[in-house]
Amino acid sequence: MRKVFSVALMAGMLCLVGMTKDAGATITIALEWGACNLACTGLLTNSVNVSGAGGQTLRLDIFLTHNEPGGISGHGISLHFDTDLLNELNIGAMGAPEWAGTDVEPGLGVNLYSPLDGAVVAQESTGALIGRLLTFESGNLTQTLPVSGAPYTVGTVTATAPARYRIGQVFFTVNAAATDGFDVFSGLFGGGDGLLNSLGGSIPGSGSFGNASVNLIPEPGTVSLLGLGLVGLALAGRSRRRS
Repeated sequence: MRKVFSVALMAGMLCLVGMTKDAGATITIALEWGACNLACTGLLTNSVNVSGAGGQTLRLDIFLTHNEPGGISGHGISLHFDTDLLNELNIGAMGAPEWAGTDVEPGLGVNLYSPLDGAVVAQESTGALIGRLLTFESGNLTQTLPVSGAPYTVGTVTATAPARYRIGQVFFTVNAAATDGFDVFSGLFGGGDGLLNSLGGSIPGSGSFGNASVNLIPEPGTVSLLGLGLVGLALAGRSRRRS
């Protein structure tokens, strides 16, 4: 009986250790509009402004930051878009999520953090279906991703992790914009999505997932007509007061 109790106590202690390891750790996914081929405002934020006529090509960058002790050994996140079924955005040419921004195993060799885009499953939005991009995963990650912005050591070599990791890019074309709140949402929407600690275990309740919006800028002609209309109303009101 004492042996059974000891085993149970040890298992409980291991569980508490695991909980303590992840306590307070946060993984943040941020969405940021990185480029636009036509006149846009609000780039390098999560809210871009475009003309209502549409036709723009926008690049959405997906960034990850974390403070998980020991680093994270894997991630998989997904995007939903056009959830209001207004079909404001269409998927454009996929930007290569692979990038040469971080050497996660510094030394004589180079081992770049290279997320995969081959696993991304795309579903275009229509008037009846929301758009889906499942799953941006960590791919060729042989070492853990160190804490964002922190120094780390592999062997005898010390380096500093980036302030944030770019884990993917998506290009969208704008059909016709509306100012109606967020248009793209990030989250754990796919069956293979998850956030893993350095031991490969799930990090529960630690994700903070960002959103992005595309907002309408009225056409210059529309603004002029609106101004003329206001002037007309003011003149009409003045005429009535005089009479």
